[in-house]
Amino acid sequence: MRYSAIALAFLLLGCSAGTSSLPTITPAVTSATGSPLPDLQPRLDAIGVLLTDCAARLRGEPVAPADNCSHVMPDVTAVIDEVEKQAAKLPPAGQAAISEVRRQLSEIAPCEPWFAAGGLSEDGQLDARCKKAWDALYKSYNAIRNSA
Repeated sequence: MRYSAIALAFLLLGCSAGTSSLPTITPAVTSATGSPLPDLQPRLDAIGVLLTDCAARLRGEPVAPADNCSHVMPDVTAVIDEVEKQAAKLPPAGQAAISEVRRQLSEIAPCEPWFAAGGLSEDGQLDARCKKAWDALYKSYNAIRNSA
């Protein structure tokens, strides 16, 4: 039994070591006054976690239709719609990031089959364009999350 616990500890340590290079959306430290959009914080955080999890899929593993990652773009759009309704409460950087996320969502739309295929194709230009669009969306969403 003791050896099983030790083996399990090494297995878990080994599994976690491979994911350290993945980006994560980390909330910025909030000021003493708190979040300007406290009611949206849980949804913003949840979509941030989903984006982080889905980034790991961009390693050639196809995304199943039932996978949450197959619905990430509509989820991002829905939460951005809610943020935009209250954009006046955000600092200027957060307000600017809303339009940037909208632009990135339109640029990444043609990449949905690419994403469903795991972020790989036979077309190197498509791979580069879609990876760039994904990274830009990720960065813009992080800016909104941190300003909210």
